[in-house]
Amino acid sequence: MKIEILPTTTAEIPLAILSMTNLDNRELNPAIEKQLTTQQIPVAQPQSALADLIQLIHARHPVNINAWDMNALGTDQVQLQVTVMGTSLLASPAVPLAPNLDSKSSRILIVIGDKAANEATVHATGQELQRKIKAFFGIQARLQFPSCTTQAVSLETTRPVS
Repeated sequence: MKIEILPTTTAEIPLAILSMTNLDNRELNPAIEKQLTTQQIPVAQPQSALADLIQLIHARHPVNINAWDMNALGTDQVQLQVTVMGTSLLASPAVPLAPNLDSKSSRILIVIGDKAANEATVHATGQELQRKIKAFFGIQARLQFPSCTTQAVSLETTRPVS
C-alpha cells in the first residue's frame, strides 16, 4: 500500500507506521485479556485481539494509535493527515476512513503519533507494539518511522520483491 503523508503547517511530527499481513483478528487472546483485567484497563470497543493489545499499549504510552484493515479500505493508495485530533486516513481528499478492525484482518496498517507526542514516545510505542505483535500473534510487523513535515512524503508499506 502506498501512503502519502500530507504536509503540516506546524513543527515536524514524528510517526511510527506498522504494517503486517496474515493476522487472524477474530479470536481474543487470553494473555492480553488477563493483562487488561489485571491492570484494570477497559477492553476495546469493538473488541478484537489487536484492538485489545492497542488498548494495553496505549495505557503505557499515551500517544494516538489508530489501526485500519487495509483490505476493507478498497484502495491501494491512501493519504495520511495529521491534525490536532490525531491521525486520519483519506481515500481521496476530504473523505476520511474510519479505523476498522472488526473482521479477520489479513492486512493491517497501524499509525502512531500526534502533535503532542515526542519522538522518543512514538519510537518506544512503535517498538513495543511490534514486539508484542510478534509475541502474541507470531507475526513480524514492518515498522517505519517517517515524519510529518511541511513537505508531502510518500511511503510504501510493502517491501519490493527482489
